[in-house]
Amino acid sequence: MKRLLGTITLLLLSLSVFAQSADSVAFVSARRQKFKIRNGAGYTLSTTLFGAAQTISVIKFSPEKFRLEVIQPEEHTEVSVVGEDSRAQFAINAGFWNRNMMPTTFIKSKGAVVSTTHLGLMPRINGVLFIYEHGIEIVESEDAPDYPSLAEKCNNCDNILACGPLLVDNGKRMNYDHIINSQDESLRRKGVFYKRRHPRSAIGCDREGNIYFMVVDGRVKDRAEGVSIAELSQLCMWLGLYDAMNLDGGGSSALWSNKYGVINHPCDNRKFDHEGERKVSSVIVAKKK
Repeated sequence: MKRLLGTITLLLLSLSVFAQSADSVAFVSARRQKFKIRNGAGYTLSTTLFGAAQTISVIKFSPEKFRLEVIQPEEHTEVSVVGEDSRAQFAINAGFWNRNMMPTTFIKSKGAVVSTTHLGLMPRINGVLFIYEHGIEIVESEDAPDYPSLAEKCNNCDNILACGPLLVDNGKRMNYDHIINSQDESLRRKGVFYKRRHPRSAIGCDREGNIYFMVVDGRVKDRAEGVSIAELSQLCMWLGLYDAMNLDGGGSSALWSNKYGVINHPCDNRKFDHEGERKVSSVIVAKKK
């Protein structure tokens, strides 16, 4: 019996490795609809990954040419509107918010702390994005809601966003099986967020410091079914990201360019087009230096 169980385990592991290998080939070889972006690159691709139809949009750019800023408008606003109003080149949705339309993640914008992390979102919020003149840094931290241990760094940069979960840390893919499979019922319930496929947004950087905005569309059968957190982490690894963090997702996921408009397919209108943006509480914008 032990020998049989061992054989079955090896077979399952082999099938998993084979599936990941096939998916990586599909991701690399998928045809990309490229966008001409000065001092950057962008594309949308559609293919089958993780056994489901996926549509993924990516913008890559250098911090030498662009600077980031976290904007929390006075009221919920579409990513495209915030991007246009701030004269940005690119924009992506940022932090989480609740049913009362209140932001629920720590944000420092233009030098002022404008919101803190809601403890009910822990342990999901385990990443902090620091925005500097020379680029970004994404670190692991669960020191919510005001992040006192990061006070020195907070004083050294004007824009900070706490969000999560962290996807890639120092080149290593994060694993949250301990939450998904927890014996603690309340923690296991939170694991549903990690397991289910949704539209997802992410920000990251590679070893050279290039910055990436990525949105995976979802909730459109046979066109864009979305990904789990583990699958989003795998996409970040295939992109070559050294650090990456999940942002708000679902109907909030939107990626915008001043030249092309909304690039992905926001799902709030339940159509596979570029018109279904949801108003969000915060946005990360990239502006020309």
